[in-house]
Amino acid sequence: MCGFIFQKNTINKINKLKFKSQLEKIKWRGPDAQKVTFLNNDKIAMGHCRLSILDLHPRSDQPMISECGRFYILLNGEIYNHNYLRKAFNLVCKTESDTETVLNGYIKLGNEIFRLLDGMFSIVIYDSFNDNWIAARDAFGIKPLFIFKNEYQIIISSEAAAIARIVEAKPSKEAMEEWEVLRRPLPGYSFFDGIEEIEPGTILSSTGSIERHWYWVPCTEKFEQSKFETLLEESIKSHELSHVKNVALLSGGLDSALIAKLSNANMCYSIGMSINNEFVGAKETADRAFKELKIVEISEDELKASWRYLTKLRGEPLGVPNEGLIYLVCKNMSPDEKVVLTGEGADELFFGYDGIFRWCLDKNEIDAVDFLKEYGYSNQIKSQRLINYINDLKKNKSPIEFLEDFFYQVHLPGLLRRMDFASMAASKEARVPFISKKLISYIYRQPVEIKINNNESKIPIRKLAEKLELKGALERKKIGFSAKINNKSSRQQEYEDFRKAVMESLTW
Repeated sequence: MCGFIFQKNTINKINKLKFKSQLEKIKWRGPDAQKVTFLNNDKIAMGHCRLSILDLHPRSDQPMISECGRFYILLNGEIYNHNYLRKAFNLVCKTESDTETVLNGYIKLGNEIFRLLDGMFSIVIYDSFNDNWIAARDAFGIKPLFIFKNEYQIIISSEAAAIARIVEAKPSKEAMEEWEVLRRPLPGYSFFDGIEEIEPGTILSSTGSIERHWYWVPCTEKFEQSKFETLLEESIKSHELSHVKNVALLSGGLDSALIAKLSNANMCYSIGMSINNEFVGAKETADRAFKELKIVEISEDELKASWRYLTKLRGEPLGVPNEGLIYLVCKNMSPDEKVVLTGEGADELFFGYDGIFRWCLDKNEIDAVDFLKEYGYSNQIKSQRLINYINDLKKNKSPIEFLEDFFYQVHLPGLLRRMDFASMAASKEARVPFISKKLISYIYRQPVEIKINNNESKIPIRKLAEKLELKGALERKKIGFSAKINNKSSRQQEYEDFRKAVMESLTW
């Protein structure tokens, strides 16, 4: 789990001091080790900040170079099946790092390796013999990756703001208009003019080619509760791969309750304010799951201070108010507790946002503006690009198919970006076992009635919780780590107050 910057200049040498200073500004993504490599007469720079999770030895610091001396790799993320890939393809490695597995796998298999990876990742590999590079991002956008390119240079980084500082990019007016509604820019864009998001499931190369290593293919297999349960348990087990301590976040709800119950993490954490928390529910779940629970209670002032700090750290707007909660709970973990299991993704798989999904089920046709007002956090839809995107996404789909795709391809990556940033800001690695290729491949386009009915949503999750005797989590109303300060404020007003605090910190 890390952060990196890759820069290639075509004419001038790279400004080493400027490059190193920008890497320094994202070292919160990886405080354990920083390393910079300059190549090709200083026209190539590769910088990496490492949070050590697998193979804690300095031999696994990055940029990592291949045994033959030709290839260099930058990787942010974790590959849960990397030991399997080593055995399956007879990859000879000198470390226990998944980074070396990917590098040697790429040398042996080329781009095919990215289709085989089970995990979360953003990757750049540089071929020093041919002066070529490739960049790849995981199927669901768990790990961030951004790119800037013109005729003079190309820069790829885990953080758009790092690129923006190097090229002096200006904030994007249209992205800010989208943020007001979606809490994020549209997929493929960033908060800065000229800096693009490398979309999930894609492989880019210096030749200009764009490949996909993941496709959204409807599942044609009949749904079986037992298979879902097996896939979830297998995913949780694989997500526990680490050489450090694992813990779990625990609210009072179902999703985190299942992760806590089925994982081997002994310690759980819950956070909230005195006027708004789920401490009683979290304690009840922890007792049923035979887990230890640490409660972190914060004040309104601490929450608002975290918004200001995180906004300045990130160098762009936050997505949601509870990023402050995630950061603060992670800051309260011990230094050796570096991996955090979370329940993100369950609502997207099983239509847990029941209000908007039931709204959609009553529709014969989706109007883009009406939908955005129903889903969004502002009644002012200013971005024509956003309206066009919704119209394109809903083409040749039923309303519920469109909504499923919207939550997977727009909402979920934004949610994952929130979790990635807020945990990494505290030097912790968040992992999301509900978001695995096998599990999503099995759930995608399964019949609606399997997931939601007139009374309940997330039906398979509720059945599993009942089987595991998580009675309290079944009965409680979903809240999650809520950052709501005034219970009398509407959702739109609450978010508007949060946006104002963010913008004051940015001074854009």
